[in-house]
Amino acid sequence: MSQAASGGRVIGIGVACLDQLILWEDMAAPVREAKIIACDMQGGGMAATAMVTVARLGGEAEFWGAVGDDWVADRILKGLEDERVDTSHVRRIDGKTGPFMVVCIDRRTARRHFFHWTGLCDAGSPLGSLERLQDAGCLLTDLTRPETDLAAAREARRLGVPVVADVEGMSERARPVLAHTDYAIADEGCLRNLNAGADPRKACEAIRAMGPAQVVITLGEGGLVFLDGERFGRMNAFDVEAVDTTGAGDVFHGAFCYGLTQGFAMDENLAFASAAAALKCCRLGGRAGIPGCEDVIRFLKDRGVDLSG
Repeated sequence: MSQAASGGRVIGIGVACLDQLILWEDMAAPVREAKIIACDMQGGGMAATAMVTVARLGGEAEFWGAVGDDWVADRILKGLEDERVDTSHVRRIDGKTGPFMVVCIDRRTARRHFFHWTGLCDAGSPLGSLERLQDAGCLLTDLTRPETDLAAAREARRLGVPVVADVEGMSERARPVLAHTDYAIADEGCLRNLNAGADPRKACEAIRAMGPAQVVITLGEGGLVFLDGERFGRMNAFDVEAVDTTGAGDVFHGAFCYGLTQGFAMDENLAFASAAAALKCCRLGGRAGIPGCEDVIRFLKDRGVDLSG
């Protein structure tokens, strides 16, 4: 298993976008009775939000991705730069917008509905510079940039830099990268796509067979399960008064990567990432509620979890 260099830079490859967030009283209510409780516009995107999380926690973060050349892209980049995320390897695509997303959240059910205005910006060729991996502490990919993902994962593995993959639904494009991945963090949709039924251990073992020695499957309010070598475990979700779960998974991934660079053991890193994601859910949007490291540590101590132990 690869080991992260203490304090090393985290590189994230994937999506950055701008989210228009709308919190509804009840999306099922008749149109004349529909009520918007709150709205906001924040940066979004899986790998990008994960890198913002790394930076908020006190780590060094670098994002590789592609955006358009309009005002949406300007705002995406400014949002990352304001958070001290290195954007020097973000490619701007002439004539493209965004990416831009509208996210509607139903306060009554907490269900979210995502609407794309623009698709993913096609980078045209691999992003970033593999030389940047030489002194990195961790590589994260959200598996949306197949050429870049595979080349970077191979090089990171060669260098001994731990590779974390954000696996959503287990698409075919994930499989080649997983062969060069150390930690696969998958969502609940993988249970269905791997024909694992209600058996999360079976799903973990199926993913491990593709390459990663450590597998985590997040289950929303159901917490998570993990396979660390031959050790299978479960962890409950932290109970918070959630406003919006948008970006919770992205924050989990970013906090987990940060924890790797700090040398956290598997169990404490999962608790740390779970706490960061829970705190995020207390505010609208994927970024506004991302906590700092002291906030996460305090949250855990209040619940009897001491990372120093």
